[in-house]
Amino acid sequence: MVYDNNYNIVVLHRALLGDKMRESKLRFWGVYITGIVTLILLSIHFFMLFANNLNFDNRISTPVVDEYLSNSAYYSLLGLLLVVAFIHGLLGVRRSLYDFGIKKGVKDVKIGGIIILLVLLFFYFTT
Repeated sequence: MVYDNNYNIVVLHRALLGDKMRESKLRFWGVYITGIVTLILLSIHFFMLFANNLNFDNRISTPVVDEYLSNSAYYSLLGLLLVVAFIHGLLGVRRSLYDFGIKKGVKDVKIGGIIILLVLLFFYFTT
């Protein structure tokens, strides 16, 4: 098969600079990878919670919770879990809006509004 020079330039350009983010790449790197990372971090979280034989009332008591949160590695994993789950959820909302056929500009405004609302709710409930 013989290709002209323009084809080789396009292939070289794509190899060196990469294509724009396509929906399939975003779905893979965004939704699938964040979903797997969320599952792994959630498994670690549940293991830490249920590794001992405490009942629910003792597990949520202040000294036990303070002991868990004094572990900086576990505390960092909880923060990472929240961030990754948030990204995974927003990409799911984005995909749902895309499936309903909403125009790109309207979809971006709605996603931006949802992000701002969630950030404001986070600050409201944590202060």
